[in-house]
Amino acid sequence: MVRRLRALPLFLVALIVLGQAALVLASSAPAADPAHASPTQLGPTVVVVVLDGCPVGSLDLLPDEAFLGAARRGCDCLSTVVRTVFPSSTAAGHAAIFTGSYPEENGVTGKEYLLADGSPGRFSSPRVLERPTLFEAARAAGYGTAMMSAKKNVRLMLSGAADVSAGADEVPDWILSAAGPPPDESEQYADFAGWHVELDLWVLGTVRAYLESSCAPALIGVNLGSPDKCGHRYGPAPAEETAAAITAMSQGLEALAATLEATRAGNWCLIVTADHGMTQVDKGITVLDIIDEVAESTGSEITATLDGGVLYVWAEGEAQDELAKALAGTEGVAEVIGPDGPGGAKDQARRAELRIRHPRTAPLIAVVQSGHMFIESPLFMDYTHGSHGTADLDSDVLVPLIICGPQARNGKAQQLLSAAQSVTDIYGIVMDLLNSPSN
Repeated sequence: MVRRLRALPLFLVALIVLGQAALVLASSAPAADPAHASPTQLGPTVVVVVLDGCPVGSLDLLPDEAFLGAARRGCDCLSTVVRTVFPSSTAAGHAAIFTGSYPEENGVTGKEYLLADGSPGRFSSPRVLERPTLFEAARAAGYGTAMMSAKKNVRLMLSGAADVSAGADEVPDWILSAAGPPPDESEQYADFAGWHVELDLWVLGTVRAYLESSCAPALIGVNLGSPDKCGHRYGPAPAEETAAAITAMSQGLEALAATLEATRAGNWCLIVTADHGMTQVDKGITVLDIIDEVAESTGSEITATLDGGVLYVWAEGEAQDELAKALAGTEGVAEVIGPDGPGGAKDQARRAELRIRHPRTAPLIAVVQSGHMFIESPLFMDYTHGSHGTADLDSDVLVPLIICGPQARNGKAQQLLSAAQSVTDIYGIVMDLLNSPSN
């Protein structure tokens, strides 16, 4: 049974929690499939944590004694730096991590894509993925699978082959009993940063509840959103609120590592990475005004999606040509990428280089210079100091890859990490761990 928390009054949620608090957790947790192999026949429990919007430089600011600070410096952990995919954004980054493929292969090409009726649609369903996920591979190998996320769309996209799926909007009753309810959404307006940190810590609590329910090997995916949320609002670390969020995530992951060791001693691995980075911004490009002018002058319908450092435009003929010229001449625009078709060799080469040659990719793409972002209104800049989405800014595309735990050096994982250059390489590392027998 799954409960949709947002549809319930808070007092009813509280009654449910109190009523189930006395239940034995093991009796309500999902039992392991008796056909599955035993923990000693399978590999370790592997937890893949995505610090949403956390550039590698943010972890370098942590003190040496912090869990992620020590891990980043290679203390009892393996650590390197990898590049995310283009666009350097949430949906594309998560799809690349959990399918081991680029947008041209997995079909997740940005923030939105055009539906059959011509309207924009979000990448918020397993059906958008055109490559199998790590969860499918793990389930086929007999592992338990779970996806816990602070962001609803990430959870929805990746939970197709997850036995357990948990987020603030939807959580199994037995996890709710163990972890308690998520923070009240209305409270985020009084303390934006604190609320998002609290939500992430609750997400980590759902992971611990899952681990404590069974010692059977599992693959668990986790999205932690506070580095991204705080990075957008206050700017990337060392902005005080963002740095505090990353510090809190470090502490939360240290507690998670302790739970892993307590529940499956010597037989676990914690992988920490990010879907994209974050860049300080102070200038907004009100691009919708430009689009409206071109649409009016050409009598055309134009559909556009803004995603921070990148703009996607669906336009044809004269409207496409005029808009490409207007964007190329706009202050703060670094490049404009045209259609992938005859007569556009340069654009075709760029799309091939970025690995975005897919029918869902917009025919016209614009990318900002450092310090800029695409916005709907100048008012956005009053509460936005960080952005991402570009292809070449290090602060957007360079992210950490850390492997911790007693199984970190098992099998070929260490060799694979040494050779890793992209977030797509995480797939192979996890598959090696899943296929490595336990000690």
